[in-house]
Formats: sequence, structure tokens, C-alpha cells
Amino acid sequence: MSSEQINEILKLLHIIADSSVANKIALISVVISGVAVLSSIYFSHRTRVQYIDGLSPLLSFHLFEKEGFLYMTISNTGHSEADEIEINFEELKRNGEKNKFVIDEIFKNTLTLYPNEQITGCVAISGANIETSIAPMIKVYISYRKGNTKKKVKYSRWICFSDNPNEQNMIQQNLKDIAGKLNEISYSNNRVANYFTGAWLLKIDEVNLQPQRTFHQDIKDAVNNIDRDNEQLIGRDKTGKINL
Repeated sequence: MSSEQINEILKLLHIIADSSVANKIALISVVISGVAVLSSIYFSHRTRVQYIDGLSPLLSFHLFEKEGFLYMTISNTGHSEADEIEINFEELKRNGEKNKFVIDEIFKNTLTLYPNEQITGCVAISGANIETSIAPMIKVYISYRKGNTKKKVKYSRWICFSDNPNEQNMIQQNLKDIAGKLNEISYSNNRVANYFTGAWLLKIDEVNLQPQRTFHQDIKDAVNNIDRDNEQLIGRDKTGKINL
């Protein structure tokens, strides 16, 4: 700092010292207002940057096995599109003896995923068999351009096998519940049919019997007080033997 600049600062300090109290208060007010304006501009800019960052795309990956093949799903769970997506498959391990990629064409092209969109494609043959259980991992290099800022993002990561056995168990349990309900309906229908026909057949019986009674005839007999004690009905007797 030169001597001239120092003299200017000293002169300004003397002017402030010689000023009235009102001028000092006004000067302090101006300084405080300037700081407040600068703070408002800074926090407004910071909030805007955070809002734009919150709109960034977010790619998530899911690796699973289906019918002897390994599939990978890519989903955009962010709030803007991911453009120019390129995926390079670098390494596959913990997949038994099948450690070579078998890549679908969809992953060989440049992709664009908008929010909540996803794609699925085959990446390898599953190495699982009777003797081998697998927990494969895939190393990929990913690059894409953010739709909100147009910035290029590049990174590499491992994608782990995330097949959910609980989901399979839940599906099997739901199927068992459905089968049980259908079985109950079948028993109920069989009881109703036995009641209306007067025959006794089990649910397992696969015979088609000609009805010996009709609802109309039963009503007429009831009105006319006609009893058919000697009627021989087809079906199973009291011992369970079927009579046709």
C-alpha cells in the first residue's frame, strides 16, 4: 500500500471523526443495509443452486436372475432426464463358471431416460446350478448428461445381485392362498349340486350323471304331498360305494 493511499484512508477517518452523530448513524445504516443486500443475494443464489441440484436425474440399478439369465434394470428415479447415457461393462465375478458378458443390443446404444422411466436387458448367462449358488457382481463405467444443468457425469461402480427371495416366497404363498380359496368354492359347489340332484358324489368324482330330479318336480311333489321313498338314486351309497 502506497503512502498516498494511506493518507487517503487517514483523511477519510478524520472526516468520519469530525462528522456529526447523525452522519455517523447514517453511515452505519448504509453499511448495514449493504451487508443485508449482499447476504440476501448470496442466500438467494445458494437456494437457487440447491433447487437446481435437487432436479438432477438419479440412475439406480437392479441386477436379478430370470430363467437362466442375468438381467439388469436401469431406472431414472430423479426429477429430470438423463441424456447421452453410455454404459461400459468392465468386469463380472461371483457368477460360477459364467464370467463373460452377453450384452443386449439396448445397452450398446446411447440412451435417454426421463423421470420414472426404466429399461431392462440381458447382461450375462447365470452361473447358478444344482451345485453352484451365485451372488454376481458387475463393474460398470457410466456416463450421462444431466437434463437440468447439461453437465456431464462420469463414474464407475459395482452393481450387486439383488434378487429378492422374499418376493418369490410371497408369490408362492399368494398362489397357495388362491388355490385354497378355489378348493373351498369347489367343495361348496359340490354340496349344492348334491343337494339339488339328491345324489351323493364327492369332489374327486369325475362322472357326469344325468339328474334324476328337477327343482320344478320337487316343488310339485311338495305341493301335492307326494313322497318318493322307494326312489333309487344314483351316486354313492352310505358305504361310499358309487352306483351308476
